[in-house]
Amino acid sequence: MKKYRIGALMICVPGVVMAQSSLTLYGEIDEGISYINNAGGGAVVKMRSGAWDGSRWGLIGSEDLGGGYRTIFRLENGFDATSGALGNGGREFGRQSYVGIETPYGSITAGRQYDTIVENLGPILSNGRASSPIYDLDNAGNDWATNNMIKYKSPKYWGLSFSTMYAFGGAAGHLSTSSAFGAGMNYARGPLSAGINYTSIRDPYQVWWNGTGASNIVTFGPYLPNARALNISAVGAAYQIGAFVARTGMTHSVLTDSINGSNAQFNTYLIQGDYMVRPNLRLAATADITNANVGTLGKHPKYRQYNLLADYILSKRTDLYAWLIYGTAAGGATQAQIGQLAASSTPRQVNVHVGIRHRF
Repeated sequence: MKKYRIGALMICVPGVVMAQSSLTLYGEIDEGISYINNAGGGAVVKMRSGAWDGSRWGLIGSEDLGGGYRTIFRLENGFDATSGALGNGGREFGRQSYVGIETPYGSITAGRQYDTIVENLGPILSNGRASSPIYDLDNAGNDWATNNMIKYKSPKYWGLSFSTMYAFGGAAGHLSTSSAFGAGMNYARGPLSAGINYTSIRDPYQVWWNGTGASNIVTFGPYLPNARALNISAVGAAYQIGAFVARTGMTHSVLTDSINGSNAQFNTYLIQGDYMVRPNLRLAATADITNANVGTLGKHPKYRQYNLLADYILSKRTDLYAWLIYGTAAGGATQAQIGQLAASSTPRQVNVHVGIRHRF
């Protein structure tokens, strides 16, 4: 009998340990077909991965330490489902890779992460937007992660939470080079959600764009390589009335010392409405309005982007979506550019996209 009791104990102990830990494999594949009426001078029909949400897979895990404490980690890979290539500059876990501790007083994480604007304003400003404006300079569309980051996120107090982060640059003798700072708050309770945030990225061309690709961005690409910093102030709110959600927000993005020692500034305003026609059908309409002021050049380009979106939910994991986007350039700007598409050769561009998303 003693042998049987010992054997039963040995079987039960691993089960207890496993019950205190968790490991989850998750992911999403977003694939579709796009028509662009003018991409560098001609019409294009092509497949696009991650047009709405970046295709990804990841591992998230935790270990219970007792007393309300636990270790947490996340490894998240981004990829192109069309070609199978790695995303995020070819990084294995380029979307996120961090480890940290959750406590009753908040969480502290360290590694490659998204800045605080993503958690404080991303859900308000990016939901239903379909394609983020001007290559997501304000990062409200969740496109850019930052290396060497330590982040603190508070618990929720009556719907209110706050977060702050600092990313070390790692340059010997230059503590601020390629560093980043961010802080913000978010409120979500009942029908109202709102957020405010400030993020500052030193040497943004290297930190977020890996020192490449600026020439493809007609809206702010010419000013990016020389920018000393990218400072982003953002505010937004959403309110739900039955099946309808109204969203609005504003971001102020400044590329400092980017053109002849002066700044290039971009103010983007968002107005959006989401309506659940049925439990499995959502319609959204969005207007993104960007007004720029380019330092000593005296230029004041204006960019407009209007989105219509239909999202048909097949199941908890799969949906079909379609959008129509119309973008314009004015105020001296001669080329329109929708999201991360190739720029138009004219001040107007149209994108029609049909896609499918599956989550696992």
